[in-house]
Amino acid sequence: MLSGLIVLLVLEFIFRTFLEIREARMFSRKNRFAMIRVIPFLNDFVPFPENIHQEEKNNPFITFHEEAHQKHRHSLSRLLLKGVFFFICILGLFYVVDQWKVSLIEIVILFHLALFVLQIPYHYYIWQQEFEADEYATKKTSATQAKKQLRLLVEEEIPYSPLFALLYREHPPATQRLKKVLEKRS
Repeated sequence: MLSGLIVLLVLEFIFRTFLEIREARMFSRKNRFAMIRVIPFLNDFVPFPENIHQEEKNNPFITFHEEAHQKHRHSLSRLLLKGVFFFICILGLFYVVDQWKVSLIEIVILFHLALFVLQIPYHYYIWQQEFEADEYATKKTSATQAKKQLRLLVEEEIPYSPLFALLYREHPPATQRLKKVLEKRS
């Protein structure tokens, strides 16, 4: 069992390394620090935050976007989903420990792999909430204001591909958010 888990861990490492090299090649012209992303698993521990300027705090689009998160209780649903995923992981680990008599190292590797797999649907779920909040903010302000704000975010955001974002980020790339707003208003 341990050798199979190590193979899966190595495959995950190779996948992440190739993804991060691809990302660095795609965006090295736009982001001079893109090569830092090549260090495997660095993105798990050192998130790359978007640049948010002070004057944006008074922006109505951002205000309504955050209001949508509160109105729809997105933080609560995120916590519940995290709890469900964690509970599934724990139940799975108890089953595996009981049935297969695995060691502590195997438990840690299994838990890591489960979190790796479950973060993808979790991020996808959160992305839908972000799109919903953008739509709400667009309705409350205007399509022009939404486009302007999201274009500004596209310019300021550290560029990354949707696949990379799905693995590492809780927010979809600003280019996708802008595309969704443009689709809704066309």
